[in-house]
Amino acid sequence: MAIFFSGTVKAILLGLIAIVFMLSRLARSRPDIGWLQVFRLLVVQMSEEQRIGRRRSANRLAALEMILAGFTLPLLYFISTVLFFNEPNKTATIIVSACSVLCIAVGVWIFAKNV
Repeated sequence: MAIFFSGTVKAILLGLIAIVFMLSRLARSRPDIGWLQVFRLLVVQMSEEQRIGRRRSANRLAALEMILAGFTLPLLYFISTVLFFNEPNKTATIIVSACSVLCIAVGVWIFAKNV
């Protein structure tokens, strides 16, 4: 990116983006000003059923991410200790295992709660 734009051009673009963002926020808070409504972002109106469905879907995805984090946490610990030529520490292994079990339990709880 530095090849295409100089520091001045990047600063000007950042300033323009900030101004457009502020105008968008002002358009939402001041609907009585007509010319400002050009900068207003469209908001999709969802029914309550769609909101609930999206929330459940997002919660299921969060539960899956927590479970995956629980499985990858010990792997990352052991891979990092091997890569740095260290031996796994008993205390650290217990802490990592406890955090892993906690992540998996929280993920399963979230998933069971939102089925």
